[in-house]
Amino acid sequence: MRDPIVLVLPVVLVIYAVVALAEHWWLSGLVAVVAAVLLWRRHPRARFTAYILLSALVLRGVFGHSWRAVAFALVVLALLQTPGARRAWPRLTPGARPGGTPPRRPSAEGNGPSAGARMGRP
Repeated sequence: MRDPIVLVLPVVLVIYAVVALAEHWWLSGLVAVVAAVLLWRRHPRARFTAYILLSALVLRGVFGHSWRAVAFALVVLALLQTPGARRAWPRLTPGARPGGTPPRRPSAEGNGPSAGARMGRP
């Protein structure tokens, strides 16, 4: 059985998108829809996209004195920290690539440290 948080978070972001579009916050509404779709499809970058959207929402709320927006964003950010959300959308790790393919090793032809050694330089 799927964790309820996997269903709740995308739905909550779609609801926010509807509210944002009704308030004529076009960019915020569009990004909320994109974030909801990425979360729904469990895309590797979904969590990062949601963090960016929610961080921008917190800033808009703080500078625009909309404390409901700040509270909403903080609650959703807290939900992203639950174990179910972490299983569904793991954090990005440095050097990791989408799809789990290992990063390519740098070639000997290039500007890396071994390039100078090939040319007789220390």
